[in-house]
Amino acid sequence: FIYFSLLGSVGSQSMRKFSCVTLSTKQVNIQNLTSYEKQQAPLEAVMFITAKGIRICVSPDQKWVRAAMKKIDERRAAK
Repeated sequence: FIYFSLLGSVGSQSMRKFSCVTLSTKQVNIQNLTSYEKQQAPLEAVMFITAKGIRICVSPDQKWVRAAMKKIDERRAAK
């Protein structure tokens, strides 16, 4: 249940960016997540990226999402 689309901008091949278009409602194991990106459009979302490079889009309103973001931030700060 992983949803994302690949958007390219005209005149710039390197501007390929993943964008969340639908959100997963499934909770993901925080241990598998390496980073995240916040997104405002086309919808508000948090895109988690796993160790295998899989992108998972979720709603930022969920409690576990905020906890996972905090955990990733703590890991980054510890390095």
